[in-house]
Amino acid sequence: MKLRKGFTLVELLIVIVIIGILAAAMLLSSGSATAAAEASNIVSDLRSMKAAALMFFADSMDDIGLTAAINSVHVQLLMPYMDNPTKFANGAYDFTVESTAGATSWWVSYSLAIGNKPVAVSEKLANRAASVGIYNTTTAATSAQFVKGNAEAFMIAR
Repeated sequence: MKLRKGFTLVELLIVIVIIGILAAAMLLSSGSATAAAEASNIVSDLRSMKAAALMFFADSMDDIGLTAAINSVHVQLLMPYMDNPTKFANGAYDFTVESTAGATSWWVSYSLAIGNKPVAVSEKLANRAASVGIYNTTTAATSAQFVKGNAEAFMIAR
């Protein structure tokens, strides 16, 4: 028998099909990982805004009183308390700070509508809502926890 050199066409096709299957599986799993990373980033940024709101409140409590309201117009007041204020400046990241009626509590929020966040990000946030304290309204009731498909995520700051 004669020694053959190289591969047959069938062997090459089998290898290409296997590589294609592995690449497809990798793309599917990386999409989920991207959504999870984006959800984690949103939670982290909500916590940063929450910390800034608490520091602002502690520094200015005598000036503004316990029932003072802070809304999206006043977000600029929080910039000195932020690690990376340019990320949140001018609504570019679409974070807002709101107060409830009577200003008994402050909430930080993030709009998922800005930048058309994929549904997968909303789903990942919904999965973590109970453990990290994300709500769909400015009501801290259990029934108000963030659910998949909501356009805005809220976290209580004060």
